[in-house]
Amino acid sequence: MKHYDQFHDGWLDGLLIEDKTVRLFLSTEEKLPFTFLANGVLALSGSGFKAGNIIFDVISRQADELTHGEIVSVYGIEGVTAVDEAQKLLDRARDRNLIILEISPSYGASCMILAESIELLSGRESFDRSLESAIK
Repeated sequence: MKHYDQFHDGWLDGLLIEDKTVRLFLSTEEKLPFTFLANGVLALSGSGFKAGNIIFDVISRQADELTHGEIVSVYGIEGVTAVDEAQKLLDRARDRNLIILEISPSYGASCMILAESIELLSGRESFDRSLESAIK
């Protein structure tokens, strides 16, 4: 498990979904901008978005650390078949070496992403990558 302590009391500013790529825009308490770039997104769950979403915790987990509860949450699985369905999805996620990113709020939005890769970019790196994509 990896903690991103620099975002405690920072802000979840928004997200952009483009096909199987998701960009999560965050800033630190000191207002330094960052972007989590998630590629190969298989599941996304988010709720509670408001003006001024304050972050409590940001963590990521590798495939071998994924839990049954995280799979239930990110896929929004409910009902009597939830246990079996979640176990199959968990096994598949581990086989594919997927990563989960979870943002827990002090106020406002929570977000969870299950993806093939997730990387943290500084504000400048994010801008440069967006520009490169637009030019292609």
